[in-house]
Amino acid sequence: MQHSARSGATGPSGARGSGAAGSAALRVSANGRHLVRPDGAPFFWLGDTAWLLFQMTTREDADLYLKTRARQGFTVIQAALVMGEERVGGTLRPNVFGKLAFQGGDPARPDVTPGATPKPSTHYDYWDHADYIVERAGAHGLTLGLLPLFVGYRGDGYRYLTPDNASDYGRFLGRRYRDKSHVFWILGGDNTPDTEPKRAVWERMARGIAVGASGSEDYGRTLMTYHINGGASSSQWFHTAPWLDFNMTQVWGSEKDIYPAVARDYGLAPVKPCGLGEGSYENGPQYPTRPIDALKVRRQAYWSYLAGGYHTYGNTDTWNFGSYKPEASQDWKAALRSPGAASLSVLARLFRTLEWWKLSPEPTAIAGGAGSPGELSVAMRSAEGDRMLAYLPAPSTISLRLDRITASRAARATWIDPRTGARSAVGAFPTAAPHAFTTPQGWPDALLLVQAQGQRDRD
Repeated sequence: MQHSARSGATGPSGARGSGAAGSAALRVSANGRHLVRPDGAPFFWLGDTAWLLFQMTTREDADLYLKTRARQGFTVIQAALVMGEERVGGTLRPNVFGKLAFQGGDPARPDVTPGATPKPSTHYDYWDHADYIVERAGAHGLTLGLLPLFVGYRGDGYRYLTPDNASDYGRFLGRRYRDKSHVFWILGGDNTPDTEPKRAVWERMARGIAVGASGSEDYGRTLMTYHINGGASSSQWFHTAPWLDFNMTQVWGSEKDIYPAVARDYGLAPVKPCGLGEGSYENGPQYPTRPIDALKVRRQAYWSYLAGGYHTYGNTDTWNFGSYKPEASQDWKAALRSPGAASLSVLARLFRTLEWWKLSPEPTAIAGGAGSPGELSVAMRSAEGDRMLAYLPAPSTISLRLDRITASRAARATWIDPRTGARSAVGAFPTAAPHAFTTPQGWPDALLLVQAQGQRDRD
């Protein structure tokens, strides 16, 4: 979004922990490359930023937003429990019901009242409404990445969140949501922790959440990452921290940096999942690469995934739910069905059929014609050597090393239109030598699926 303790009352469905030590439903896979569900099934992260979900939506609007994104194939919603950035209201901004998160602006003193229902309104505090949204997200099958207090790129939130109160606030959150297995934690919020006091805030927050969730400093029962300022990654400050389970990078308006940034985190040791937590927002007027249209939305996403990471999308009209007028272009409810979001629904369906967790970046697969950083063609390959996927972000010709297909002596190629998912067969080719492929006429970008001869179609 970068721009140039008291325990709570039980929520509508018992959102506060009941006493049993909870644990995150998602965990890091055995190979450290992605997240998995409790049964070990790979978890596909397609995220959306809804930073002001807890401040600016009624019950009905929150449910509309969550239901729509779930139907579109999104799986992760990133939202700030408290928004500390002053340009959008800051820590002391009340929610739509006029309720504040804290007493006196102190995160160690969450403002909670007895009762949890909207009527009478005196019973429905800030945290009751947060509980309702958390509950509805789970009902729609969505996972929530919650920021305890989004401090902002200028550090506005540090006026209220300090090393002295971060642990108490963390314990409050850990206790309240320890039984919500679809919740994980994103510390920070557009901020580079470049001083010892800043780092102390997040280290104490992480410890507090863990203690609140499990009764001890057991990070095996939580899932956490850090949302940093544009042009940086959590790995630069916290890669080896015991509480950081996976990395998150941000590029703001520099889309060309997505692939190298995610690839850099992918290559780190120890291995941890990584991906893009925020890029350029669809329809955002503030970026040097504007207009951010559906094509640029797709480029960002495919660069994230083909670098081996996850991806989070953003729309300039939905993250603030119509409350930030300087960047608004249309009603947020209409923007939910934007062309960019539709493109990502296509992406989500495609990646699930391709068994994406078996694919790894293959930067040497493109022998020629990869293009400039702003229009970089990239590729992935399966560990079995039976398929490759290349993304061409602009009309072009690439030379693809078919010898990366090792499961057979011949391979067949298929073009896939990223806008619609429509497929067009190219033909079969020997794998002994590279082959040149040119994007179909009239396509602004393209996917090329190459499979070993005889392999079943993945559609």
